[in-house]
Amino acid sequence: MTTNMDASETRPLPGSAGHEGTDPGPAIGLLLLRLVVGGLFIASGTEKFFGWAGTPGREGFADSLAGFGFTQPGLLATITAVVEIVAGLLLIIGLLSALAAVPLLGISVAGVVFRFEEGLFLTDTGGFAFELLLAAATAALVFSGPGRFALDNGRPYFKFPLRSAIVFLALGGIITAVVLFLFR
Repeated sequence: MTTNMDASETRPLPGSAGHEGTDPGPAIGLLLLRLVVGGLFIASGTEKFFGWAGTPGREGFADSLAGFGFTQPGLLATITAVVEIVAGLLLIIGLLSALAAVPLLGISVAGVVFRFEEGLFLTDTGGFAFELLLAAATAALVFSGPGRFALDNGRPYFKFPLRSAIVFLALGGIITAVVLFLFR
């Protein structure tokens, strides 16, 4: 028995790769998400690297990493800061967006894991709600692609965001395992 599919069932989702529609709303939403998430990670990376705005910088972040059992915390703090800055810039311009979002997703998930005991919401001891929100936003960018207003637009990996996401997440998982093996 065959069924007739409506033509709307075979079209890509609005704002997704290959969408030919004229409504720019979903693409603008993805652009806004990329700009905010990328900007937040650039700010976080520069804060970690330079220690501006009264924050402890690399040394303070390295001390935190050492407290979580990481070896070579100074090197890992520098690498984390640089990754946040570079990946944040790539998200903003929409180049290699899904690939750039994967390490940011890993950093966000690590933030949730390391702050989990503090509880979800901001309390005197902390909270991981912000890190959870960043993880969800970066995961959304991994799976959705960057939208039409991106330098990725039209590239082969842009046309198949789910396939690309799976490949990039697998690569991110391997890199995470290597980092944990080498530094913890």
